[in-house]
Amino acid sequence: MSVAINRAETNREDQGITRFMILLVLVLVFGLRIVHMASALQSPLMFQPGPDEEFYLRFGKAVAAGTSRTAEFAFMDPAYGYMMGTVFKLLGPNIFVIYLIQVLLDTITAYGILLIGREFGRSRAGLLGALLYGLTCTAIYFSTTLLKATWVANFMTFWVLLSLVLLRSGNLATWLLMGVFCGYGVALRSNLMLMAALSIVLLPWLDRTEPTRLKFPVSLRIAMLAMGLAVPLIFLSVRNEQLSGAFSPVPNNGGVVLHHLYNPENPKAGLLLPKFVKYATPSQIWLDYSKEADRRVGHALTPHEVDQYWRREALAYMAEHPLGVLGNALRKLAEFIAYIEVPNNRSLVQDRLFSPVLRVLPSPFGWLLALGVPGIAILLRRDRRAILLVAPIAVAAVTVALFFSEDRFRFHAVPMLAFGAGVFLEQLYIWFKGGQVSKYVAGIAVSILLGGSSVVIAKQMPQPQITWDRVIWGYLKMNDKAAIAPAKKLAIQVAAEQPDNPKIQEALAYIAAAEERFPEAVAYYRRTVELRTDDHVAHYNLARMLLKVGNEQEAVKEARLAVDIEPLPEYQALLKELTTKGNRN
Repeated sequence: MSVAINRAETNREDQGITRFMILLVLVLVFGLRIVHMASALQSPLMFQPGPDEEFYLRFGKAVAAGTSRTAEFAFMDPAYGYMMGTVFKLLGPNIFVIYLIQVLLDTITAYGILLIGREFGRSRAGLLGALLYGLTCTAIYFSTTLLKATWVANFMTFWVLLSLVLLRSGNLATWLLMGVFCGYGVALRSNLMLMAALSIVLLPWLDRTEPTRLKFPVSLRIAMLAMGLAVPLIFLSVRNEQLSGAFSPVPNNGGVVLHHLYNPENPKAGLLLPKFVKYATPSQIWLDYSKEADRRVGHALTPHEVDQYWRREALAYMAEHPLGVLGNALRKLAEFIAYIEVPNNRSLVQDRLFSPVLRVLPSPFGWLLALGVPGIAILLRRDRRAILLVAPIAVAAVTVALFFSEDRFRFHAVPMLAFGAGVFLEQLYIWFKGGQVSKYVAGIAVSILLGGSSVVIAKQMPQPQITWDRVIWGYLKMNDKAAIAPAKKLAIQVAAEQPDNPKIQEALAYIAAAEERFPEAVAYYRRTVELRTDDHVAHYNLARMLLKVGNEQEAVKEARLAVDIEPLPEYQALLKELTTKGNRN
């Protein structure tokens, strides 16, 4: 189908899509997110960020303070950290502003879906897709997290939209702009390098079949795209060389993340860190992986050398276990289509405890699969440009198969599945109205089959659980005395059910210390270090509480253990204070 025909159909369909209807959908999308944001700002989960959230929060503050040029901040993709840092520099460390920007950005994503519908000559489908995306609870709750998921979903949507505009513009400048935009995507998340590669492959192939105002050789168009892409990639490479010693546009975490999944301790390639990693936070993961690599080779390595070391280890393991790697990849691909939530860093199950919006909306992956895939298939039969809709879904699927089957990676496919769902619902209406019963019934049957597969696979997967310690610690970090009571009540209840949970024991110790019940705090911290012997924070806090009850001898022992595990300045200061005091006595 030519662009000219598509534009004619667009004009006809736009007669039935009024500006008021568009505005109504966008107001609904924005309004739902604002209502959710109001609850998120009062939730204890805001005060206990996930590991990646905590990293980017520190990254943003470091950018604002001008102290971000360290190897630690070369470990993760930088664009999101710089965005946060810019906001913090201008307005102070205000998370409300970050949330508001992301709510606006996600509303723009919904509008982008509507514009994609216009480009395909399916304005009604675009409007339906925007509405469905607006009602997707995963999109709503990611908009109030300190994670880049909302930004990646927006990138995927506008990659498709810009590609469609490029194919009908005939303007070389659009190819240059597309390259720059793909470079921004790489800075946002390094696996989006695949989208840049797909741009170089798909767009010239599609452009050969579309009439344009001006014709240029394919080589010239590819060269313009590559020039645009080169600009941000060079900036990224210079930054990474200064911080990690490698002239590369991608951060120095690829080998570490790969080894995280592919090592002898993790045969299922799941969220299981090696034993030498103490805490599942990006900075601690990087620190412990660096120390272990230095220990194994016998000398200090640069950040780039550390990453290369673990990449070799992971690839060697993968080469030795090809069937296991393939089996895990196929399992994760199956999990990609399951309706059940697969949490990491943040959990929809937990956020629903505090959000009236999320409580009433179902998990999206099952129904989006059931509606979106048939819609994209219908469009592919009529318009080869619909292959662009498949690209974000394919990249999300590859990411899941190779790395993690988590919601934040599956979310990258949601905007295009939402648009596909809009196409399918519109087509069902056309078939029904035209009396094409066989097509209507067949379409519904295929949708039920896909949705049923999602349900069946989900039943074979672990059910998401609420990590109560995160809720409890969120209450404790609210700096509100009134929040101590619900934290204490919840901690006592959970401890009765999970007596061997060290995080709950640590929370009870913190509460006891805050209420100046120091002997009880000592008992709870002792239990914590029994359950988690390498917890340097707990050893340090136990030493402080032992000092409160006058047990200086044991306090010295615990302080020394904390320093041996992690020689932080505050640990060393406490140990020096205790030993100096002991020498005087």
